[in-house]
Amino acid sequence: MTVGRVSSKLVAALMVTAPLALGPATAPAMAPAAGGERLTTLGRTIVAKGERDLAYGPGEKRVTRTLRWKDPGGTGRALVGFKQLSDVHVIDEESPARVEYFDGCGTPFNAAYRVQEAMTLQVGDSMLRRLARIERGPATNVPLSFVVSTGDNIDNNQLNELRWFISLLDGERVDPNSGGPGYHGYTQQHFAPALPLDLLERAQEPFDAAGTKVPWYAVLGNHDGLVQGNAPQNPGFEAVATGPRKAFIPIDGYDNCPDDPGDASQIEQLMTNATNTSSEAVPADAERVFVDHEELVEEFFQSEGRPRGHGLAAAPEDPMHDARAGYYGFPMGRKVRGISLDTISYDGVADGHIPDPQFKWLRKELRKWSRRYFAGGRARHNPKGRNRLIVLFSHHSSPTLRNPGGDAEGQPFHCFRKTDQPECAEGEGLKNLLHRFPNVVAWVNGHEHNNAVRAFPAPGSKDPARGFWEMNTAAHVDWPQQSRLVEIAWKPGRGGRADTVFVYGTIVDHGAPPDADEDSQSTVGFLSSLSRVEAYYDACVREGQANCAAAGRRKDRNVKLVIKAPFDLSPRKRGTVVVVTPAGR
Repeated sequence: MTVGRVSSKLVAALMVTAPLALGPATAPAMAPAAGGERLTTLGRTIVAKGERDLAYGPGEKRVTRTLRWKDPGGTGRALVGFKQLSDVHVIDEESPARVEYFDGCGTPFNAAYRVQEAMTLQVGDSMLRRLARIERGPATNVPLSFVVSTGDNIDNNQLNELRWFISLLDGERVDPNSGGPGYHGYTQQHFAPALPLDLLERAQEPFDAAGTKVPWYAVLGNHDGLVQGNAPQNPGFEAVATGPRKAFIPIDGYDNCPDDPGDASQIEQLMTNATNTSSEAVPADAERVFVDHEELVEEFFQSEGRPRGHGLAAAPEDPMHDARAGYYGFPMGRKVRGISLDTISYDGVADGHIPDPQFKWLRKELRKWSRRYFAGGRARHNPKGRNRLIVLFSHHSSPTLRNPGGDAEGQPFHCFRKTDQPECAEGEGLKNLLHRFPNVVAWVNGHEHNNAVRAFPAPGSKDPARGFWEMNTAAHVDWPQQSRLVEIAWKPGRGGRADTVFVYGTIVDHGAPPDADEDSQSTVGFLSSLSRVEAYYDACVREGQANCAAAGRRKDRNVKLVIKAPFDLSPRKRGTVVVVTPAGR
């Protein structure tokens, strides 16, 4: 569940689409393939002309941002490129475990129902088809060698949603229908702006997914591990999910709202009451069973895609779960290392945290891939370390990694800053930890359902390399339905100046046209176009719903992010530690 959704009514939300092209590792930059830019927001954007009227707009140029380090110019030599999906939210909208009637209860329940929610799989397929056409990054021409999905891959912790998501990315046949024949979700009978029944029925039709075409990695989000994204599994919830009755209460007429969004017992009671008093018979479905942490992780091994377990094969044993962890490291290239975190608050609540066992593992991983780090205010040299640029992946972001947790076994819990919550004061904040390891150049995440790029210079440090960039990317389920291409490159320093690292981000719209045309589009394409239109209406016209400004500002979208290299990247001096130089030189 996204947090802090903006309820103000904005009328001008622009969407952007941009293609990435990257060459072989450490190769000089090449020009992007002809015509590639039109596949991204560098070439053209999607803009609103009216309440349900979207059209193509002009492309959007890249914005250069620096982190206390002057941009030396040029494109740089490519190291690695990848494609990021986030908050796909594959939804079984016919499930009895959904609480659509809470939608008018305000944040965080204003994501309980979306007009476009029956079409999440079609939007995912349209995005993957577009991304498959973008084989190289537009900035450096490096091959985009893998896909990473940064959490909230599914919406309600259900097994059938998880199987659909894996099949979607693997490129298999997907059957979006659950329960049995016919449609058994919310219709115009329950909410006047809902889509016509015939369109909802078409959204249940099976289709052959395009898949990622490249290896893909899974990051876990709160909706993957928690019921509705904010409650632990329990027998009461599960009996409703797999059972033969679904509550149908008109959204506009419901006023029995939960007093406390974090009170799972109250929500369960309200759900049970609704099922007992205002439900209809629907086909039961045992595949709607909830998955616990171990089942969630192991299901990614039941896949034909690469790599095995989609990163989780490298996960250590997690003492919090007595099972394989949801966090792991993986090689992104000869000079770049990826680290994926599991920031789910398994005790409940949509916001995230890092339990102490995982935080200690992360600190050990950072040491392993750094020959220089800081502790006690002093630089420490680690001769056993192997220097790599490090990219961190997680679902939660800097504003949302703030839940202190409730499980004593995981204490102390770590927030982004130790001052975010009183209960986090006993543990080091993630921000401080990352500032101690200059090899971390970027942190890629989701959860907020918007595009944002944030700079985190190390406070008080004279070394610009101790900062890092955060890249947060919009959701598929909400406006603007976008993904991001990421390229990492470097440029040698001259005249004694340190090398420079460039992190390029380029926004991509899914491939369905902005105007839905049933006569000229495939069923998947038509439903994807329709979903984007309804997502815009939900965000920018309906009061109190999604964030109309989720596309972000220009500096949050197509970007060139400049940072001082933490070590010498030149092949002839591989692994040499960089001498600290004043900021901006």
